[in-house]
Amino acid sequence: MKKVFIIGLGIGDLSYMHNKASKTIESCDCLVGAKRMLKDFINLNKHIYESSNAEDICEYIFQGDNNNYGILVSGDSGFYSLSKKITELLIKKEEIQVENIPAVSSLQYFASKLNLSWDNIKHVSAHGRNLNIISNVIFNKKTFILTSSDFRPNNISEILTSKGLGYLKVSVGENLSYVNEKIVEDEASAIAKMKFDGLAVMIVHNDDFISLDEGLRSIKDEEFITGKAPMTKSEVRTVSIGKLHLKSDYTVYDIGAGTGSVSIEVALKLYNGTLYAIEKDLEAVALIEKNIEKFKTYNIEIINGFAPESIKELPNPDACFIGGSSGNMDEIINAVLKKNPHVNVVINTISLQSLNEAINCIEKYKFKNVEIVSVSVAKSKKTGKYDLMIGQNPIYIISGKGSGVL
Repeated sequence: MKKVFIIGLGIGDLSYMHNKASKTIESCDCLVGAKRMLKDFINLNKHIYESSNAEDICEYIFQGDNNNYGILVSGDSGFYSLSKKITELLIKKEEIQVENIPAVSSLQYFASKLNLSWDNIKHVSAHGRNLNIISNVIFNKKTFILTSSDFRPNNISEILTSKGLGYLKVSVGENLSYVNEKIVEDEASAIAKMKFDGLAVMIVHNDDFISLDEGLRSIKDEEFITGKAPMTKSEVRTVSIGKLHLKSDYTVYDIGAGTGSVSIEVALKLYNGTLYAIEKDLEAVALIEKNIEKFKTYNIEIINGFAPESIKELPNPDACFIGGSSGNMDEIINAVLKKNPHVNVVINTISLQSLNEAINCIEKYKFKNVEIVSVSVAKSKKTGKYDLMIGQNPIYIISGKGSGVL
């Protein structure tokens, strides 16, 4: 049986590599890894295979004649490492025994340099991933980011600054453990103007972060900043948002966002996602901006324009709430379904004409799991020594899921 050891080399400087890793490397017949991983072990006169591609490495091992292989990976083998993919491929083979050997990760090292405990730090990676910076930062007190050559600390800080978060403290570590190690701490707006290597990490500090519990509560209507723009009332929001069947990493459209009440409540549930508030009226846009600032829901992107034209360049939605269509219901639903044929859609209407239009669209586009709910709400109001029930306009809530057929 072949034995494969996936060995974390640690933070960089080999003085941080522990004895178990060193002895395992010495015992292997063949060492595998990227050139910069192998360079310090060439003098051991082992068989060498240079690659950082998981499939190629595994195929080499499958076909090879050696008994013990050591795959060298940077940092800790269990922390955003090539080890994950390699392990998944190798353990499928009964004739191969796999052992991962951990090491000091960049998160552990950097937190120690800042004298921080790292057990409560949210950690994410920008290496080959679609990284939602804003949601991670606004929902966590500290966010560790493993940056990349395409997504450096200054680039990330530019994004934070553009969203009004330039005041946040940012710690950047560059070339950690090496003689040219550099650690910089400043506000995001200042970090955005600096230059950094691709080999860097950062921690964004946000003492004013949003607790995940905020996404569990219903916001009272009077908590929102309001004006002339229409606002979906609390009880209707609760039912409508429930029908969206949200997940935390969803991309959501709020079309006809009005005051932004639905946008805010949805965004508080998207701690890994983004909401796009599409609104044509400039006064309403100003209200949405004020409510975003009040509730700190910077994972909302405001799109000032008419649907469906304004959604053409947006990422594909997982869910879509339509609070106002300006008579373009069919065109909007058609455009949304073209972006995601299986999207969850919820439509609110007040008039019977709009209800009929919504039902026609639901039938035309063959939606699945269709529900139509009529919500009539009456709320008490104190008049002298009496409590009177004041009725609100009934609302029709139409929901369904795209069937995949246009």
